[in-house]
Amino acid sequence: MSVPPPPPPPSSDSERIEIFQRGDSITVSPSRIEAELTVLWRQAAARAGEGKGGVTRACLWNLVVRAAAGDEGLTAAKQIVDDLSRFVPARAIVLSMDAAPEEVLTASVEANWRGGHGHTMSGSDEVTLRASGPAVERLPSLVRALLVTDAPTAILQLGPPDGAALRRDRLVGEVERLVIDTRRLLDESALAEIDRLAAALPNLEIADLAWIGVRPLRGLVASQFDPPAADPHELTVVDRVEITSGVVGTQTRALLTLGWLGARLGWRGYRGLEAPAAGDAGTRRWVAARPDGGEVELVLRTRRGGVSHGVVAVTLQHGERRFTVERGEGLIECHSPDRPPRCQPMRRHNDADLVVRGLSARGRDPQYRDALAEAVRLLQSQPSHHA
Repeated sequence: MSVPPPPPPPSSDSERIEIFQRGDSITVSPSRIEAELTVLWRQAAARAGEGKGGVTRACLWNLVVRAAAGDEGLTAAKQIVDDLSRFVPARAIVLSMDAAPEEVLTASVEANWRGGHGHTMSGSDEVTLRASGPAVERLPSLVRALLVTDAPTAILQLGPPDGAALRRDRLVGEVERLVIDTRRLLDESALAEIDRLAAALPNLEIADLAWIGVRPLRGLVASQFDPPAADPHELTVVDRVEITSGVVGTQTRALLTLGWLGARLGWRGYRGLEAPAAGDAGTRRWVAARPDGGEVELVLRTRRGGVSHGVVAVTLQHGERRFTVERGEGLIECHSPDRPPRCQPMRRHNDADLVVRGLSARGRDPQYRDALAEAVRLLQSQPSHHA
């Protein structure tokens, strides 16, 4: 899917409604977006009525989608909206901002259609706004005017999330949920700005696709210590934790998983160990104090080749007893000393799947803030931060 230049206006009302019913884009004046949508939906309903069918205009969310820069960023944003609209009916407002100095503001509208019951069709709105120069400053007020009353509002930030910029953004402070993806960060230290954003806006629900993506694996790790096969107390006295990542670069998923364990188990006093010896590049180590006075060693290791995921394996160890959850080819394997090995199919998900989960009840997860804060403490305790 590519983003073509705005199409010329339809030459007739008949052509206009045919374009709308196909789900294609129609260029409109930015000052007449709401009026044009009202007319188009009314005409679509009238045409469906001629065939003894019906049209439902659905909206569970206002979803403001901030595309990454450039045409490729806009293409990716619109594809995600198309994919998630099958599951979450929302008024999607896609924003594309250009660094060009010329003042340009264009708008287009379209419908995202879903199948219905019998002859009834259901659809939702999609508005695309492209701005450059001084027109970028007009976008927040235009977005506010387009929000559907009584529907909650979420912002989907595509591309690397800039916590400092989001903290200054007044629109972020007015919405119920912010959906970000810290997998896109170019530098792990930027997690600290996301943590500051969370502290500055305590009522904002932050759904991080990196966090949501490792939720099933976190659940399996916790289940390793479920009674009666295991003693839950043993989880509190583990003396070594190793997270293996299958990707190179920013390790937010692995850091958030370590942060989750640290927050839930009450670890304190993180101390980063010196850089690893030659031949062990890509491995980081810390030591933390347990609430019982003991210590736990934390290891984050990068494995090149094999399964490509931010968290390939999690191993918790107490003495000689090892509890492991590891991703294989198409399945996840669980090993513990208290029960036979277990395997279960591994679900694959794309970005749209994660966004759908981020807009569901799973996006309202108070544990995320605690895990994020602990991940930032881990990073700040690394020797490089004190050099």
